[in-house]
Amino acid sequence: QVELNTIASSFGCLSTLVARMHRYLLGRLGAGEAELAALPQHNAMDGIVDALGVAAADYGAPGAVVVMVVQPGERNAYDQQWLQTRLWERHGVRTLRRSLAQLAAEGRLGEGGQLEVGGHPVAVVYFRAGYTPDDYPSEREWAARVLVERCDAYKCPTVAYQLAGAKKIQQDLARPGVVERYAASAEDAALLRTLFAGQWGLEDVGDPATAAVVADAVAHSDRYVLKPQREGGGNNYYGEAMAQRLQEGGGLAAYILMQRIQPPVNRAVMVRRGVAVEADTLSELGIYSAYVRRGGEVLLSAEVGHLVRTKSADSNEGGVAAGFAVLDSPML
Repeated sequence: QVELNTIASSFGCLSTLVARMHRYLLGRLGAGEAELAALPQHNAMDGIVDALGVAAADYGAPGAVVVMVVQPGERNAYDQQWLQTRLWERHGVRTLRRSLAQLAAEGRLGEGGQLEVGGHPVAVVYFRAGYTPDDYPSEREWAARVLVERCDAYKCPTVAYQLAGAKKIQQDLARPGVVERYAASAEDAALLRTLFAGQWGLEDVGDPATAAVVADAVAHSDRYVLKPQREGGGNNYYGEAMAQRLQEGGGLAAYILMQRIQPPVNRAVMVRRGVAVEADTLSELGIYSAYVRRGGEVLLSAEVGHLVRTKSADSNEGGVAAGFAVLDSPML
């Protein structure tokens, strides 16, 4: 359990294309069937699109659209536009791209809670923004979020689901007895816990057990990472900066302390801005899942693909959009 992203999980489309590209390149280089079979293909692109299509179809309003909430000057537009194109091709559903400010200006809440944007009924509001304080520079953006939360459209995510992805919830799941409430059996819970990194809350640093962990983190700063309730990359504390922040105290309840994972190092070639660089690298695997629910009825719950991000072994952060990592494929 490293993290769970419940808002703006990106690169589903580009990771699908990267997997296809790597398979194509291996084939061109003369790879045999065994090597090609070791490169798993996936289609996160259509898996995400189909989840949006299921929600739009269940909403049922003629001509209803999906509103994709994006940041002004969005840099990751290509990944998003693949979703727009495939949603139209596979389900005949139109997508409107709007910033939170535009949504506040154009959105109208009708009788019965139906949201309209630009005269179109909205079936799904799909957030690819709204996860960082920078996305809320004025009251307009907050008003847009309230408007969406009040409407009857499907939301990806609701405010509650966004908060469920917070680091504090991840840390809470790691507490003894919590994940056991949701696992099918004690054996399943024990198996899940073998994949958990240590995580600790810092609400009471005077507690002897918490104080001991903090002291160990200060003494062995390479073994821990300090994480705030933030998304988007570039927000964590590592090494000496982490040790200093822990010693300063004050406001530590807003963070969790996590055992640092030490993954294997691989030699790889990364391509950035057309330049190939060979380096020692670390990789992180993520799994895309789709979940659509109406009230207590689950309409869709499925694993739909994967994402591998590879970064230089001497880099702490791992965000692709933030410029720390590149998209990759697993070779099993």
